[in-house]
Amino acid sequence: MGSPYGYLVGPDLPEIVFVPAHPDVRPGHETDVVFEVRHLAGGGRALPAFTTLPRLVSALGQEQPWVGLPLRNIQAIMGSVQVDHIVIDPEAAPGTWRWQVSDIEALAEAANGHTG
Repeated sequence: MGSPYGYLVGPDLPEIVFVPAHPDVRPGHETDVVFEVRHLAGGGRALPAFTTLPRLVSALGQEQPWVGLPLRNIQAIMGSVQVDHIVIDPEAAPGTWRWQVSDIEALAEAANGHTG
């Protein structure tokens, strides 16, 4: 069974995946999550998904915020926002931006400013 967005399906895929995501700090969105979708060189958009947390950290860095969810839920969410692909265990391209401690601190400040 395939998917209109090129998502992977099959018995060898994990039930739970780890994806780059962070809290939405906009007012009124405090319970929402922003998935960090990447733009593909040839056009389109993809969400990287990792089969283990160490693989996510290896590719995106120690400070990368993440969420773990069932792969089927990620597929449904990405399909609803027309993300073209979910890529399992990708390597990060050289020069890929990575979260730093200062970015996490700024995110926490922004979140605290909206929950005041």
